Amino acid sequence: MISIEQIKAARALLDWTQEQLAKESGLSKPSINTLERRLANPKVETIDSIQRALEKAGVAFTDGPGVKLKSSVLKTQILEGEDSLIRLNYDIAETLKGTKENLMIAGVSEEKYRNLGGGRVLDIIKKRLKMGIKTQILSCEGDQDFIEPIEHYRWIPKAFFSRTPYYIYGNKYAIFLWGPPKKVVIIENAEIADSYRQQFLAHWNAAKKPTKKGEKN
Repeated sequence: MISIEQIKAARALLDWTQEQLAKESGLSKPSINTLERRLANPKVETIDSIQRALEKAGVAFTDGPGVKLKSSVLKTQILEGEDSLIRLNYDIAETLKGTKENLMIAGVSEEKYRNLGGGRVLDIIKKRLKMGIKTQILSCEGDQDFIEPIEHYRWIPKAFFSRTPYYIYGNKYAIFLWGPPKKVVIIENAEIADSYRQQFLAHWNAAKKPTKKGEKN
């Protein structure tokens, strides 16, 4: 577990105020102030949230203990096989738990997902929703198959709909390939993830709110 000295040093290295660290870690400013002044023993979950926020911003914690800015991270991971989608969803939940970041998904066909993953996919989605992880989903205009609450969806025109699903979560950008073989490619890089996040939000803001069968726009 990182020390309070490392937290303060990392905040100084990033030129962050306590308020900014609170915002990025999903905590309150008084919590950060209390922690840094050692007025109470911090919970492990609190330290973990702070560490994730600082590492996402480019801080590396060293032995000693110390802190430094790390060079741009670029990691790739390939998940292959019939359970690749299940493993991707576990990685999403693990990456986003304890944060207030949204999961962004484009190119979804919920019917195909349901047929592929069955009850296991539905169970993971339910657990993710219980964890408070909000999802933004871009689906094809007219698709009325909703696994999640309808407010999580937006419709984009068929001409702009990608049939290769992609996911943006944390510093990760993932692509799901239907195969065969079924495969997930995960790229971990903050710049790449932010670039696709901006692109996604541009589509989201221009998209339509979906309607259920029998309802009118």
